[in-house]
Amino acid sequence: MNPRVLILSGYGINCERETQHAFQLAGGQADIVHVNDIILGEKSLSDYQILAFPGGFSYGDDTGSGNAMANKIRLNLFPDLIKFIKSGKLIIGICNGFQILVNLGLLPALGKEYGERQVALTYNDSARYECRWVHLKKQSNNCVFTKGLDKLHIPVAHGEGKFFASPAVLKLLRDNDQIAFTYTLSDGTAARGSFPDNPNGSLWDIGGICDKSGKILGMMPHPERAILMANAPEFQKLKENLKRQREEIPVYYEPALMIFKNAVEHIKQNPIRSITSYSDAGVNIELGDDASKILYNAAKQTWQNRKDLLGEVIVPFDDFSGLRMINVGNLPEDTMMCLGFDGIGTKVEIGERVGEHKGMAFDLLAMVCDDAVVRGGEPVLVGSILDVNNLGKNGEDRRKQLVQLAEGYIQAAKAANVAIINGELAELGGRVKGFGEFNYNWGAGLVWFASKQKLFTGLEIEVGDSVVAFCEKGFRSNGLSLVRKIFNNAHGEDWHAVPFNGSTLGKMALMPSRIYSKAVVDMHGGVGKDAKAVIHGVAHITGGGIPGKLGRVLKASKLGAELTDLFPPSEIMAHCQKLGNVQDEEAYRTWNMGNGMLVITPEPEKVIQIAKQHGIIAKKAGVITAQPRIAINNLGAFASAKSQLIFELS
Repeated sequence: MNPRVLILSGYGINCERETQHAFQLAGGQADIVHVNDIILGEKSLSDYQILAFPGGFSYGDDTGSGNAMANKIRLNLFPDLIKFIKSGKLIIGICNGFQILVNLGLLPALGKEYGERQVALTYNDSARYECRWVHLKKQSNNCVFTKGLDKLHIPVAHGEGKFFASPAVLKLLRDNDQIAFTYTLSDGTAARGSFPDNPNGSLWDIGGICDKSGKILGMMPHPERAILMANAPEFQKLKENLKRQREEIPVYYEPALMIFKNAVEHIKQNPIRSITSYSDAGVNIELGDDASKILYNAAKQTWQNRKDLLGEVIVPFDDFSGLRMINVGNLPEDTMMCLGFDGIGTKVEIGERVGEHKGMAFDLLAMVCDDAVVRGGEPVLVGSILDVNNLGKNGEDRRKQLVQLAEGYIQAAKAANVAIINGELAELGGRVKGFGEFNYNWGAGLVWFASKQKLFTGLEIEVGDSVVAFCEKGFRSNGLSLVRKIFNNAHGEDWHAVPFNGSTLGKMALMPSRIYSKAVVDMHGGVGKDAKAVIHGVAHITGGGIPGKLGRVLKASKLGAELTDLFPPSEIMAHCQKLGNVQDEEAYRTWNMGNGMLVITPEPEKVIQIAKQHGIIAKKAGVITAQPRIAINNLGAFASAKSQLIFELS
């Protein structure tokens, strides 16, 4: 694999393309990366073996050449730079890039004391911007970049390029073989400060230096601008002379290109051996901590949901790995506690396809919280386990996706009126697979409380009770494997991008679940509060559909239901049913078919009114009957007029 080269860009640097081209000609894989992308973690220095600071006018040189950019890097990236250097990787700074390296104290780094500024690049003796071609002679035999070179003819373009240092430092540079290039006359003899051969008045005619290791080079002249022979001022004369000798002029100026070739070849011959670490196994500890803090800060915002209620969160000290607890003192004598667990299954793959993860928390909390109210419980505390394949690799991280999940977490917890008290985030590498680069599984545990006298056993249900249906526009988190199979068979691997009703199949299938538990708790009163409506039973319509879930609620009473006015399935659900030729009976056993929850009550008007107060569309859908069967007026995709589906209950 070709060595990877990071070409730094941003804030006035303007030679990045020429530098990239030079390294690519030399055999490197060169990427132009904005400095902010590294600071924000969107790209990582650790993924590259060579770092180039190109020429230009960073920050307009308003505070001195390279000074502002050096400060930005020092404040945000200096530890990463030192780690880069100590791993044996290469750095080159050209013109403004040389100034940045000097201001950072990466050159000359006498005694390898990186960070201490020991030399300066100051105003040209001419007191003006100098743009001309100069002659250089290689001096250092220690520098990686200068191997095999002797003389060069390349341009300068700068206003602050005079190399200045104390006599003691100059002597050390010479003794350590750290003077990489000096300015010369055209015949290769020393310029001795004469202008314009020495274009800026540099002491000892110094045009470039390296650190003691020879792996960091800074130079004022621009070798990347001299790569093409056609750029040389004497090009036409050379071309004509060679033509008369029946020879062709080379396309590339080899001495300039050699600087970049030397760097690439050095990495090829001396591959950087990475230190075996936890990250080599796919686990990024630092990103893991950051990700955990994102989710912790989201969880903190949910604690207010239980303030002055059962389950109010108490935090002895605020830390994402610290202790959280609740006060359960003074509970009514008949208070019961239970745990519930669930997950969102393969719906995460649709989120991975669409690139939207914010709604996943609604699916997660709907599954655990709406299951709790089926038994008359009041959902209180949630903990979750989020397993991901990775939190970042190849210079990218998944903070954006984590932030989406966290934002949804906050909103969903408010909708369910629960507090998120704890959680676990784990990188499992290849153990977690899916669509695209970011894959995950998400499950949750719920602590719920109930008054023993308010628990739903099924024996409370009576013939003549009404069945109130709550409208659901999406699939919730059930039957998605069938959905994905149908759409994949019909449209291929990229089915999620197929347009549908002003959106796409993926976005429509991803519609977040509606959370009903807060409304139901408001109806039956939860723990310690009076009921606002009499409820005899609740069915959360998930896997198994209405026959499975309502049938389970009716089992104890051995009664049945006549459902004559259910909500119809959503457009996406009906479309999926038709496309997959899923028969109506099978559809009602697989999906919610437009009805996310059924509430059994002798007071349907009160239930409907409270649901409305919580923004839930509800209506009376049927009645409890003595006959142990569920009869549904069919609204499936293949229903004929007034057709009915009968599901016998054993």
